Amino acid sequence: MGNVLSQDEVDSLLSGISEGKVETETDVPEKSEEIKAYDFSVPAGPLHLRMPALGIINERLVAFLRTSLPILSRNVVDVSLTSAESVKFNEFCLSLPVPSSLNIFSLEPLRGHSLVVLEGNLVFSFVDSLFGGKGVSHVKLEGRSFTAIETKIVEKIVKIILADIQEAWSDVYEVKTVFSRSEMDPKFTGIVESEDVVIVNKFEVVLENGTGIITICIPYSSIEPIRKRLKTGFHDKSMVVDKEWRRYIEKKIMDMNVELSCIMGMAKIKGKELLKMKIDDVILLDQKPGDLAIVNIEGIPKFKGFPGSCNNRKAVKISEIIKEE
Repeated sequence: MGNVLSQDEVDSLLSGISEGKVETETDVPEKSEEIKAYDFSVPAGPLHLRMPALGIINERLVAFLRTSLPILSRNVVDVSLTSAESVKFNEFCLSLPVPSSLNIFSLEPLRGHSLVVLEGNLVFSFVDSLFGGKGVSHVKLEGRSFTAIETKIVEKIVKIILADIQEAWSDVYEVKTVFSRSEMDPKFTGIVESEDVVIVNKFEVVLENGTGIITICIPYSSIEPIRKRLKTGFHDKSMVVDKEWRRYIEKKIMDMNVELSCIMGMAKIKGKELLKMKIDDVILLDQKPGDLAIVNIEGIPKFKGFPGSCNNRKAVKISEIIKEE
């Protein structure tokens, strides 16, 4: 009974706990946060966010794919960008579903190679649609490889995608997409080392009876030489030009008055000859009657033509434009 507390001792213990004077087992010191090693091989921050032109290229590519893929599949197709991120190449390879069609291409004149990846279920859906089906894949994917016919169809799809990629890049940087080959195992692609950073853009393709992902993987080392251009944003003339402002300027220019003069010919005389001139005297010009006259706009030679009259007014018929050197 020596271990039994009296009522006074119990009250004193409870009072000490409530006032914080007595430590309890729940008062465990918080563990310090685990220190994570900083990887200096990876540039700080998401790379794709620091190059806004890449985002607009993706938006243009979505628009192009929405036009080209329905023509190919003869079916209703919707395309949307689902994600854009910068990761190490080995992490990207581990995220790929099996089977997938890995298609290697280059963005000339940029160095290195990139990838267009088509998920297996998307490939089989396209194949089914092209052969008159509804785009529904009933193929068991596990352990499945692509047949020769399916490989040819994949190559046709990829070349259409590459043409759209080239067009999407055209207003930012002129590139030429060149298809190289197809693989099914990422370790055989060899576009970069496993620790190198790649820009990964994923596009969801929605068919009438199925969905799939098209992934475009571009090494950062390929676009690093033009990163300044990708930082400055988009240079599409159709987007930069304000159409309303252009029409306003054109109207103002069309309503502007300009001085027009026609040089019939030129001659040089001395001052004493000028003082001796009388009525009916003739000054010989350096041009013959059939020669073309020079038409000046605000003193600048712009046209050549034949002088004459129109509606009882002096006129000149334009026959030639003077090209600027």
